[in-house]
Amino acid sequence: MSDLAGTHLGHYRLLRLLGKGGMAEVYLAYDEEKQREVAIKMISGHNVDYLERFMREVAAVDKLTHKHILPAYDYDSEESWHYLVMPYIPGGTLRELLEEGPLSPTAALELLEQIADALQFAHEQGIIHRDIKPSNILLRDAHYAYLADFGVAKFVENSNRLTQTGTLLGTPEYMAPDLAEGPATSSTDIYALGIVLYQMITGQLPFVAETPLAVYWKQIRDQPQSPSQHQPSLSPAIDAVILRALEKDPHQRFHTARELAEAFRQAIEKPEHYLAQERQRLRSRLKQERKAATRRPLRLRRPTPPSDPSFLPEATPVAVKTRERRPVAITLPPLPIRRRAARSNDLETPYPAQPLSQQIVREQPRIRRRRNTMVVSIVALGFLLFVGLPMSYMYYVFETHRSQATVLPVSTPSIQATQQAPQGQPQTPASTGAAPTITGSTPLLDDPLSANTPGRWTEDANHCVFASGSYHVNVLQTNFLQPCPLLAPTIDNAAVQVEVSLRSGSNAGVMLRVQGEGFYDFEINNQRQFFLRRHDPGKGSSYTSLIPPTTSSAILPGGLPNTLLVIANGANFKLYINGTAVGEATDSTYASGQLALAAGTLAPLPGGEGSFTNFKIFKVS
Repeated sequence: MSDLAGTHLGHYRLLRLLGKGGMAEVYLAYDEEKQREVAIKMISGHNVDYLERFMREVAAVDKLTHKHILPAYDYDSEESWHYLVMPYIPGGTLRELLEEGPLSPTAALELLEQIADALQFAHEQGIIHRDIKPSNILLRDAHYAYLADFGVAKFVENSNRLTQTGTLLGTPEYMAPDLAEGPATSSTDIYALGIVLYQMITGQLPFVAETPLAVYWKQIRDQPQSPSQHQPSLSPAIDAVILRALEKDPHQRFHTARELAEAFRQAIEKPEHYLAQERQRLRSRLKQERKAATRRPLRLRRPTPPSDPSFLPEATPVAVKTRERRPVAITLPPLPIRRRAARSNDLETPYPAQPLSQQIVREQPRIRRRRNTMVVSIVALGFLLFVGLPMSYMYYVFETHRSQATVLPVSTPSIQATQQAPQGQPQTPASTGAAPTITGSTPLLDDPLSANTPGRWTEDANHCVFASGSYHVNVLQTNFLQPCPLLAPTIDNAAVQVEVSLRSGSNAGVMLRVQGEGFYDFEINNQRQFFLRRHDPGKGSSYTSLIPPTTSSAILPGGLPNTLLVIANGANFKLYINGTAVGEATDSTYASGQLALAAGTLAPLPGGEGSFTNFKIFKVS
């Protein structure tokens, strides 16, 4: 389409080109009849598909009258041109505003409420937008927004050729994973609005890749990082709101756009109240899922993989392949140590040599899940997204942070450790089911961790702190592991349970059978994954993975409390999260040792915090 500046369309004189996309050009024009500046969207009638989308937008805008939906002044055609006349909005787009940096939560809330109200109004009129993104949100100023561009909108009551061709319409960075399996719905718009909100407060997209198909493949299979990973000042409540909007399962998202906006307001104004509500909702959901699982009939056939490929069945082995990462070291006074020679059949992950003699490597989980029939079918639909993309592009490699060597002297008894991006081994098949009855027995130790009155825990002014009714393990720098040990005799066979909230940072959990620089480690991370691993004295930066990082829907997101239970009985370890069995492993290297609670960080996070309550130890016969 040649530059049409200076020409006339009826009583509209085209002044200059404002922008253009795949199907249309937008001009600043002067309405000589009304004596005002307007924006005119133009397409050529030679392209049938583009014309149909253009007519769709005309019909949608004509049906929608809302103060935050960009209205239409006029529609007409002249020769081969079809054009739509709209108000000229000089403030630019939300995309241009975000190029200057992320917004504060309160500024984002102001715009979110306006767009959510407009979007829900469209949904109530039976119209699905299908292309919610910052470039389709126009700004009169920094405080007033318009939802625009209904060119790929879907009318719920109608079915037409554009929705039957098998082509997925929209922008991959904002497209919900369920679009690979079914039609656009109000929930897919809410998912896109959640990504816009994520982008507003972090300045980042949750999923990026080199090709559009690779981006959408991430939408299907990957879990987004918590917004606080990009902006550590964001609260767990804000994390919880956005992660719910980005749930893979549309039934777990907010039901309406206004509900999303209201939840975000509550997360800003009453974060603890919102977290309590969300905790109850998620626990009720897990209870219903466990109840439904017990009612399922036993079928002697291969299980059907879930429609959400980012959550694997707990019993499915996962092959893990990672890149080498440079470890970092934390020097801490060692606990009493019992040395044991490494066995030849240990699964070890080599790391570069470190300048310190005693180190423990921590890992940042990365998983490559195996392909299965359902995933392949989902991806097959995704291939229709863009013609000509390589059919062999099926998955990508997770990007992780590179660590830098740092040392922190700590005066309290603790474990010497290194915070490190992980390299996992093939997974031990995980078990499923409810928590055992052992937690119903009388515990040997029952500590709410509201205060250190018995003096049984490590405590200092900065790292291991009792405050606000819980025990806080604070990590004060990046690429760092901070343990806080229980000051008690060694423990052998026992069930250890604690409620942990990963408020910030990369991971938090329990270390058990600690013997100097050797111990077992059961933790959850900010990717809704759990892992169990072992470190041995004298191994430098090698780590044995007993259960590699594994995504589990049993883990509550967004800084919500998760109850971890590990039953260590001889060489057998059974892991539970929120009452759900998630994994089992066997290892006889350490028979006893001390206990510690821990939290860790990886770059670029400058610090982290794990909050612990309700610590219990049960006897195992």
